[in-house]
Amino acid sequence: MYKFEKLPQLVDKRGKLVHKGSYSKRTKTITTRVWHHSLTKLSAGGSKIESFADFHVRTNGWPEIAYHLIIDPKHVVNGKATIYYCVDISKKSYHVGNSNNIGLGICVIGDYRTDKLTDPTIHSIVDLHKALVADGIGKYDKAHNEMPGYSWKACCVFDYNKAFKDVLDDMLPGSKQPDPVPGLYTIQEGDTFWSIALKDRKEGITVEDLIAANPGVDPSKLKVGQTIKFGSAQNSYTPKPETPKKDQSEYKYPLPSGILKTGATDKTGIKQLQNALNAVYFKCGTADGIYGAKTKDAVRRFQKVYLPYEVDGMYGKNTLAKLKAVLKSKGY
Repeated sequence: MYKFEKLPQLVDKRGKLVHKGSYSKRTKTITTRVWHHSLTKLSAGGSKIESFADFHVRTNGWPEIAYHLIIDPKHVVNGKATIYYCVDISKKSYHVGNSNNIGLGICVIGDYRTDKLTDPTIHSIVDLHKALVADGIGKYDKAHNEMPGYSWKACCVFDYNKAFKDVLDDMLPGSKQPDPVPGLYTIQEGDTFWSIALKDRKEGITVEDLIAANPGVDPSKLKVGQTIKFGSAQNSYTPKPETPKKDQSEYKYPLPSGILKTGATDKTGIKQLQNALNAVYFKCGTADGIYGAKTKDAVRRFQKVYLPYEVDGMYGKNTLAKLKAVLKSKGY
């Protein structure tokens, strides 16, 4: 057992958070302890490991939560912030792109552009760092935005030099303003349109912007090394002006209500769904009113792009809402 696992404030959460599968094992030795902060304010209800796991798995489509270790300032035990052990350090989790294989992901909950480091948090940062060094896990400490491909990212703006004040000297550069968002972006390991869209930044690049600016790119089949328009994608998507709502039967491609799945008997509703999927290029073959393998596959492909947290091949209210929006964007 590692020394860091014996820390009294550490809680083992491996395998206990929402997940879909498991990360692969590392093929290289950990060289860098990569420090993140969650960019979620401590006062926010979603600033907790369960919410992070849900977002990373259901929205980003990753197998597990991104970080190996998470320090939680909101849960203090004997004067020290709780440390959650979320992903086994032998696994290559998705937290720093093409450096995942050599990086250990450590996240301190909070948005330290505005939040302040508390003493219990600093104690746990120092304890964890000492233990990892003693365990020989990693040789270097870097902020997330120091890693290749992430100099534009708003991360680690709190000063680790102060946090490690009596333990380390000049280990990290501390508060560093991120570089401008690049016009082009090279896809790294674990990237999805959801994970690279700047939802938490003033630039406000959305998934819809990325899709509109990269018409030749299949969001469900991103490849490491592939280049996409990124910063230049901002505002590429322009929603059409709202028009008065009309009954579904008046649309060219009316959509059924309720739930449709394999074995469903609503032939009229299934035909409507099939016609709509074909119209937006998620082909499912002839509209025959049978919810078979082709229709289920088309629904899954649609969900992978527009509902990556709900890829089950079933047609329900969320798929209805997204499909209606896509049809509207195509002028139907």
